[in-house]
Amino acid sequence: MIKWFMNQKVIVKFIALSSIILIAAFFVLIRWNLDVLKKVSMDRGMLEAQNTGQNYADENAKIVQNTVASLASMRSIFMDEVSQGDTDRQRMIRRLGNLLKENDSVSSIFTVWEPDTYGRDADFTGDSLFAVNGGRMATMVIRFNDGQIMPVPFGDLDTFTAYDQAKSTKQAVVMEPYNAPTENGESELVTLIALPVLDQNERFLGIVGGAFLLDTFQQAAEKEHPLGGHVSLLSGGGLYIANGENPEEIGKSFISADDNKRLFEEVRKGKLTHESAGSDGAAVIRAFKPIPIIDDQVWYVQTAIPKAEILTTYTNNRNESIVIGCLSLLLLGLGIWFLARLMVTNNINRMVKALRFMADGDLTQTVPVQSRDEFGEMAGHLNEATAHLRKMLNQTSEIALTVSATSEELTGGAEQTSLAAQSISASTESVADGMNEQNEEAAKAAGMMREMTESVRRVQASAEAVSESAEDVTGQTEQGDRVVQRAAMEMNAISISMAESNEAMKRLSQRSEEIGKLIGLISGISSQTNILSLNASVEAARAGEHGKGFAVVAAEIRKLAEQTKLAVGQVQAGIAEITADTDHAAALIGNTALEVEKGLLSVTESGQLFASIMEEMKQVGVRAQEVSAEVQEMSAGTARVAEAVRLVADITMKSTDETAQVAAASEQQLATMQEISSAAVHLSRLVQELTDRMAHFKI
Repeated sequence: MIKWFMNQKVIVKFIALSSIILIAAFFVLIRWNLDVLKKVSMDRGMLEAQNTGQNYADENAKIVQNTVASLASMRSIFMDEVSQGDTDRQRMIRRLGNLLKENDSVSSIFTVWEPDTYGRDADFTGDSLFAVNGGRMATMVIRFNDGQIMPVPFGDLDTFTAYDQAKSTKQAVVMEPYNAPTENGESELVTLIALPVLDQNERFLGIVGGAFLLDTFQQAAEKEHPLGGHVSLLSGGGLYIANGENPEEIGKSFISADDNKRLFEEVRKGKLTHESAGSDGAAVIRAFKPIPIIDDQVWYVQTAIPKAEILTTYTNNRNESIVIGCLSLLLLGLGIWFLARLMVTNNINRMVKALRFMADGDLTQTVPVQSRDEFGEMAGHLNEATAHLRKMLNQTSEIALTVSATSEELTGGAEQTSLAAQSISASTESVADGMNEQNEEAAKAAGMMREMTESVRRVQASAEAVSESAEDVTGQTEQGDRVVQRAAMEMNAISISMAESNEAMKRLSQRSEEIGKLIGLISGISSQTNILSLNASVEAARAGEHGKGFAVVAAEIRKLAEQTKLAVGQVQAGIAEITADTDHAAALIGNTALEVEKGLLSVTESGQLFASIMEEMKQVGVRAQEVSAEVQEMSAGTARVAEAVRLVADITMKSTDETAQVAAASEQQLATMQEISSAAVHLSRLVQELTDRMAHFKI
């Protein structure tokens, strides 16, 4: 997958990555906004629930609190009367009746006293209102359905738990609501509130209390529907006093379920907001507001709002945000695509087009610089690199032409040197033949000298034999002189040829040095080309995906530079071998020339010696008549002649050996020149190959 993605076009990768980033950014932003909106919605719902509960509590708590305040005021009056001893039961009943008239939410008001604390009970045993309890002050003022208010006897005190609780705790008692029967056979929900009456010594005297009708709380609860929710009123024990959603739940326990029981315990501990399931199973936000009744007796207003209603704004905004986000992403994506195509893709396409021309060998194309951003800098650097490469290729082409011309000159010089070497070899062979012939003649001359010696020994026996021998010696000497003269001429020709060969070898060495310098220049250019290609590769690598085409061109240039360097190394090796062979051949030719000069000197001396012999032999002929008298002198002269002939024979043998060496050197020189010619041809082939590669580029 990653490889497939990396092979896609830049615009595709850019749009894909941008889309992913934008989607992620929009997701995070929208999620954050929605979380904030959700929190705001929840806070708003909580605030609405709390405000509704507070308003309900403020409006309805006054009813209970005002009645409790009236009862507390009545209790104070009774306490004062008891403390002053002014106890009048009828007056008390009137006051209770008046209090009941003033509080429509109270169905009855009662008072119960300890025996003999409010007058003497025995004095009222005959009164029907008190006789039930043995004259004890225990009465109740009731409001009937027709609105009439009248006192009635109090019932069985033994079952009146409110009295017992107030007596034991000496605190106000708020009884749990209960359904009390009415005159028409129905029932109504009421609760009893009893206030203890204590003297100055905190001694319990009795209670004053009332029965509160709770239907007004239900009526008020049914009017409240905050955000589609409802309000309910719970007693301190968890019974429904009012329920705006389900009136049939009134009088039933809220904490009958375990979850609600735990929830109500947390409410008592001070945690007043909760989220739980409603009657239909949907999530409900519940806010509780405590209503202090008296002392530590508390009721709780519960405001329950469906969570879905609270989050209605959140849900609507979430849907709108998703739609707006998708449209924004689409528009932003189109904008990014258009800008990327305008600012990135078009520039990259121009670069790719120029690099494609370069890859095809056309270095005349340039990339127009239309801006000063990174693409502009890249185009400028590419144009500059193309110009440098074009200049370098021009120089390489010129150097290749120069090397080609020099190679042709080297080939011509090698051919001329080969011809000269062949001529020297032929002349040397001719000299060798002459030397062999001269050697034979010298051997013959030695034999003649031996015969002449014998003739001298026999000179006294036969003068005529001496004369004939002298004539023979003269003829042989003339022939030897001619041979020596011929050898001198051949040696002179060899000396001249060796001098010309030496000059040719010097010129060849100079040409080799010039070629070596040119090859060194080519090598330097090749190295510089390699460095430039490496720099181009680095620039291409910095450009990343945009420099791939240029990297291909740089790689081709580097490969061409390496091939040129390899060819130059081969040519340098060949030139080095040619130079070494040329120097060796020049040394051999120099040595041969010295030996030829020595041979020429020996041949000259031999010629002079033969001239002397001829002169002597002439004198021998002239003095043949005087042979007898000069036998001793002639014997000595013959010995000298024999020595000279021996010397000539030695010189001839030496000249023969040196001529053989010259012939071998000439053959070696010929082989060397053939190698030089082969190297020159190879150099020409390499130059032609370089020229063919250069023809690939259009500069």
